[in-house]
Amino acid sequence: MIRGGREVGAIQYQIRLFLLAVSFLTIIPARSNHIATEREMAESLRYYPIVGILIGLILAATAYLANALGLGLGGDALIIVLWLILHGGLHADGLMDTADGVFSGKERSKVLEIMRDSRVGAMGVLVFVANVLLKFAFLASLPVNIKMWALLLAPVLGRAMIVYAIKYYPYARSGSGLGKSYGSYVTTNIVIVAMITVVAVSVLASPVASLFGMLIILLAATAAALFVHWIAGKLGGHTGDTYGATCEVSETLLIIFAVMGLKGFYG
Repeated sequence: MIRGGREVGAIQYQIRLFLLAVSFLTIIPARSNHIATEREMAESLRYYPIVGILIGLILAATAYLANALGLGLGGDALIIVLWLILHGGLHADGLMDTADGVFSGKERSKVLEIMRDSRVGAMGVLVFVANVLLKFAFLASLPVNIKMWALLLAPVLGRAMIVYAIKYYPYARSGSGLGKSYGSYVTTNIVIVAMITVVAVSVLASPVASLFGMLIILLAATAAALFVHWIAGKLGGHTGDTYGATCEVSETLLIIFAVMGLKGFYG
């Protein structure tokens, strides 16, 4: 009975971690009255790619319906808007704050101060608009089957790269904040599982194009890792804002490389 009770307790704990990840990364109502500890927040990172699958499924289904209804570019615009709504602008806000800071030309301490400011500057707006335009334009260039694949994979890769950044780069601020002590709880196995999840979803979504998918994931993940490294070089680490920026950039890179790969494979 005790062993069975422990197993049930372990399952309930994992469900709590999953719901914690869902509630933090999306607007989907999955909150409970339980106040999460720092350790629980860190351990919920293992479910970030799974939340990405949930978001990706919604986006891919929207692309399918938009194509069935013949919405054309309007369907792609709807996907972008829904994408922003699903995560409540969380990652987009991080992208804008990061852009305001790193493109300010200031020293590191001033950059971090700018990023903490809730007001959005010109560079933040410009980078946000550029990111939205790139997603929209490259999505519109994809046939519906590849578009659905890319929409399924992009949110998974984006959240896997957040896990990567948290594990392998220090927290940039001296005070408390998202990711401050996550590194002590996040294991290499969590990162490996996150990346395996990306590959597994790609193969399951399109077994025939698995080679194509592996190449796109490799290129996008490598480019995203370079972005993560560049940001860390600018700030001496990462912050909650740069994790959001990492997610946005990774998603956009996957869609861009999907278009480039499609041209390279099929002309």
